[in-house]
Amino acid sequence: MCLKEKMKVVMVEPGQYARITELEDTLEAKQRAVGGLITCAYPWEENVCIIANDEGLINGMPLNRYVEDYQVLAGPFFVCGLTKDDFCGLTDEQAERYRKVFEKPELFLWFKDHILPVPYDDPHLPDVPKEVSARIRQRGGFPDLCFVVLPGTSALIMIQYGENGYLSVGPQPGYGRGQVCADALNEKMGVSKAQVSAMLYASILDWNTTITPAQFDKNGNPRPPKQKKPQSKKQEER
Repeated sequence: MCLKEKMKVVMVEPGQYARITELEDTLEAKQRAVGGLITCAYPWEENVCIIANDEGLINGMPLNRYVEDYQVLAGPFFVCGLTKDDFCGLTDEQAERYRKVFEKPELFLWFKDHILPVPYDDPHLPDVPKEVSARIRQRGGFPDLCFVVLPGTSALIMIQYGENGYLSVGPQPGYGRGQVCADALNEKMGVSKAQVSAMLYASILDWNTTITPAQFDKNGNPRPPKQKKPQSKKQEER
């Protein structure tokens, strides 16, 4: 049964994790949620829809998520339910299912004449699932992916944790070139320079190596090995 006062929706914002929330079931509340005039999309056979900003792409709003078998949406949007002639809230099951569909924020790369959506995790964001932070801790602080300038060249590459090799992605519009572009993309995902250096070393050597981001400073340079404290004369006598 759909309630008119409030409606349960999945809110999806650029650069953020999707979250389940409630909105007032009014036109004004829907417009506030998406930041302007609304438009509806119906990419699924189920009685649910996407409500997005009607001028998101035209107004240059940040790209948000790629909707499979539909298109890339710009600006915030939300998923809600449908009756025969109106919008309504999602059921608990629907809300959790569509939260998972749009759970991760996505980075959009220009790759081989088309836009490539790249989902990523950032443990610094609000509403981050607990398992994300736990997974990154378990693997020694390595992120899901990072961007690096291939040593000895000016080529921009993407390294994914645990994967052999790399993806050559090329220059990205709006991000500059070379190291400037790599730094901007990594910052957007919350990836530190220490993590980038560790990813590069591990991808060249072995993902099972003992190298971790903690071995690099904030500028991505290797930290000097810790010096053992000299023993006192009494300790030496023992």
